[in-house]
Amino acid sequence: MKPTVVFVSTYDTKGAESEFIKKHIQDMDVACVTIDVGVGTPPACTADVGLAELCSGRPHSPESIRAMRRGEAIAVVSQLLDAYVHDLHRQGRMNAIIGIGGAGGTQIVTQAMRSLPFGLPKLMLSTLASGNTRWYLQASDITMIPSIADVAGLNGVTELVFGRFAALAAQSALWHAASFADCQGRLFDASIRRVSLTMYGTTTKGVSRARCRLEEKGVEPLVFHASGAGGQAMEQFIRDGIVHGVLDMTIAEVGAHLVGGLHDAGPHRMEAAIDAGLPLVLVPGAADTVVLPPMSALPEKFKGRTLNFHNPTMTTMRTNVEECAAIGRFLVDKLRKTRRPIKILLPLGGLSSIDRPGEIFHLPEANEALFATLKDGMRGLDLIEIIEDRRHIDDEGFGQDAAELELALMA
Repeated sequence: MKPTVVFVSTYDTKGAESEFIKKHIQDMDVACVTIDVGVGTPPACTADVGLAELCSGRPHSPESIRAMRRGEAIAVVSQLLDAYVHDLHRQGRMNAIIGIGGAGGTQIVTQAMRSLPFGLPKLMLSTLASGNTRWYLQASDITMIPSIADVAGLNGVTELVFGRFAALAAQSALWHAASFADCQGRLFDASIRRVSLTMYGTTTKGVSRARCRLEEKGVEPLVFHASGAGGQAMEQFIRDGIVHGVLDMTIAEVGAHLVGGLHDAGPHRMEAAIDAGLPLVLVPGAADTVVLPPMSALPEKFKGRTLNFHNPTMTTMRTNVEECAAIGRFLVDKLRKTRRPIKILLPLGGLSSIDRPGEIFHLPEANEALFATLKDGMRGLDLIEIIEDRRHIDDEGFGQDAAELELALMA
């Protein structure tokens, strides 16, 4: 059987464009199954799978969906597509899933993509790919590609964009058919011990030393950027059984959640390792940091705070005493539910590369509020040990020692 691309599009508005892409995929000796998720007028072109087939066995019909208000119709079709592509994947009938669209199409297609397994190629050509894509990507491995011009008509620009998109889709399906089983097999190889770590640019030195120590000991480190989506991805990998231990050395996502920063991983951050009963070492690295928009777009409520120009697209803010205490309470609430030993390693010398004497985020009283909250909250819990270390998180030996604590718990 040829590798198969499942191609989702709104044929009521993008039928000709979809057929152009489908033909280019087929010309590369890859099968292409098109699915129409248009909620407007009946399409002029016919997809392989129409709205009627998506509705089969469901309390909906194409006519009832088209009679709905647009937002409601999009929500219904998103659910129908999600169920349909899950069945295709379960039957082994797809090697890649792709989609094209504007706001409605991007929502419909990416909702289905997000619930498909990690590693299956997912490509979305979208008019929204250069904007805020987080709501579409979340913690998934979707690749979003800017359409440049709107997906509306065939011309010199769109044909180039669509042709390249078709080539990417075909090659992704060919890769999946030839190599994915081997890659997935390694991911779930029971002989490989794997530890997840979290990292920022300002905790890179300490985390990198921990990573190297784990590698020296024959453990595979898996480092996640604590960007909100990174923490969510790590939690999902834990729940999927891919990770066997957690060395959480960058917790800025907690502060972002509590204060309103960009790197918010949501209210369930820290829960997966506890629920799974994995060996956990926590270092509150980057608890001093909340990532905000650029200085030119900074919300009024953050002006007047201790701010750092991190780069042209990002400002970082120093957490204050009250916020550090709140971060501590968040951690206490999560960690007290543990059923197995946890180590908390406190770098008393500083939480990030810019939290030391002479640096902009040096604020010992805020760090002390975090440390005191953790110590008070864990008092009397035999399963949780708090270790106070005089070193800075970047100091030679600190990251290595954090890794050794993780290895001891895993043993």
